[in-house]
Amino acid sequence: MTDRKDKIKNITIIFLLVMLILTFFSNTIMNYSLVEVSTQQVTSGQITSKVRGSGSVEASESYSVTIEETRKIATVNVKKDAEVATGDLLFTLEDTDSDELDAAKKSLNEAQAAYESAVLTAGITVAERQSIEAGKGSSLTQKQNEIAAANQRVKDAQAAVDAAQASVDKIKAQIDAVSNSTTDTTAEEKAVLDAEKKNSEAQDSLTSAESAYTPVKSAYDTALESLQRAQADLEEAKATRDALNASSSATAADKQTAETAVATAQVKVNTADSNFKTCQANLNKVQGSYDSAKSAATDSKNALSNANYNLSVKKLTGTNTAEANNLQAQLNTATAALTDANTALNSATNDQKKVTDKISGEVTIASAYKTMTDLQEEVAKLQAKSIGTEITSPISGTVTDIAVTAGTTVNANDVMMTIQPENKAYVLQFSVTENQAKKVRVGDTAEILNNWYGNDVSAVVSAIRKDPQNRSNSMIICEMKGDVSVGDSYTLSIGEQSSNYDTIVPTSAIREDSNGKFILIIESKSTPLGNRYYARRVDVDVITSDDTKSAVTGALEGYEYVITTTTKPIKENEQVRLASE
Repeated sequence: MTDRKDKIKNITIIFLLVMLILTFFSNTIMNYSLVEVSTQQVTSGQITSKVRGSGSVEASESYSVTIEETRKIATVNVKKDAEVATGDLLFTLEDTDSDELDAAKKSLNEAQAAYESAVLTAGITVAERQSIEAGKGSSLTQKQNEIAAANQRVKDAQAAVDAAQASVDKIKAQIDAVSNSTTDTTAEEKAVLDAEKKNSEAQDSLTSAESAYTPVKSAYDTALESLQRAQADLEEAKATRDALNASSSATAADKQTAETAVATAQVKVNTADSNFKTCQANLNKVQGSYDSAKSAATDSKNALSNANYNLSVKKLTGTNTAEANNLQAQLNTATAALTDANTALNSATNDQKKVTDKISGEVTIASAYKTMTDLQEEVAKLQAKSIGTEITSPISGTVTDIAVTAGTTVNANDVMMTIQPENKAYVLQFSVTENQAKKVRVGDTAEILNNWYGNDVSAVVSAIRKDPQNRSNSMIICEMKGDVSVGDSYTLSIGEQSSNYDTIVPTSAIREDSNGKFILIIESKSTPLGNRYYARRVDVDVITSDDTKSAVTGALEGYEYVITTTTKPIKENEQVRLASE
């Protein structure tokens, strides 16, 4: 009985020992599987707020060396950081014309060839050419009236043809009514049928030619009108510009606006002239086919009229009544009138083409002459303002940047060199937040943190402005004095304002998500196996900061421990292990 009790006792002791060992190891394993965190206690005290920023030294004012034409650099005669005086040689250019002058000369040659071609193509006299060159050609209204008159003559001639044809048709109908001839008219009737067939084919050809001709002619007329209107606008713009240039009270801005208006109007004239020439070429392609079809239609109509006449005569051969003779005489007269009307229509159509060709020729010549003379003026201006081969300094100062090298082709108005004028300040600027900007005042002295070589350099806040790249920030501008050069880089620290705060935490403890800034504090809970530690979130607002600490407000008592670093990312209420354990 005693042995049995001893066995039970021993088994119980062994079981408890095993459970104790398992509990110990499971607790140890669990602890080492948790995220390890480092903490610091919340404190109170002073924080000295400073604003830091880095940037490169710039010239507060600088002069950009440029030229107004495209040239090639032969030599660069100074180096960066060199001191130059007014008149010192900066660059030597290759002794050639500028790209702009070369291009203008080429355009002038092309314009002269185009003008001569227009004159020779138009077939005008020397006197007419000289009149156009003198600006004494007909006005736009006169040109429009000439074209309108020519069109009206064609319209009237066509109406006369239609009336004469109607008269012939009417008399022929009367002849058919009174004719009682039994004469064989088979040949004449066949001739009429053949003539009708050919006339129908000719009229179809004319209709087809008109379908191709009409839109092209319409486009031509529209292009001519647009060109004439653009030329009138150009003349008006030039008159305005000349008046402003002659006026002593006109501003440079007004003159520049007027010059721009002239250039814009000239572009429109060039565009309209190019379009007109295209339309004129298209018209020339279809004009011959249309004229041939129209002439063939007129001839076939006359042939049909003659065939009908012959048929009528043959039918009347056996009729000797006075009425038949009278009708035949009327038909002869009406047929002659129709022939005369067709002749007049052809003449009016030819005159219309001559008028149109003459006016379009004048317009083309005037436009080509204007383009040529404008280019002559441009070449003369470019030659007059050619700068030679030497570029000298217009001011005294220090060369802060050279943007070109020997052999470089410089475009008009490109910056070739930057010069810092004498006695002008150097500045360094950097962007800060609005809250940081509120801590800085104009006149504050800035500490230079990276003046490793001990140069005699000082910095003072000279201005605080809105950051043009980020309107929610501000630009701190410091005037740099002493041994500085453009391009030197410095880090500045500004501000010495110290204040006491009740709640200060390490800056490394502050976190942020979509809900705002917060810290994680350690919260402990007692268990039979010891204390357990958990991360609890506390939302905070940051009042101010220095390099390592931040003053905050939030639901804090002032004695908590905040998590500063972790071995892994952690979440709110997650169990953690202290680094000291």
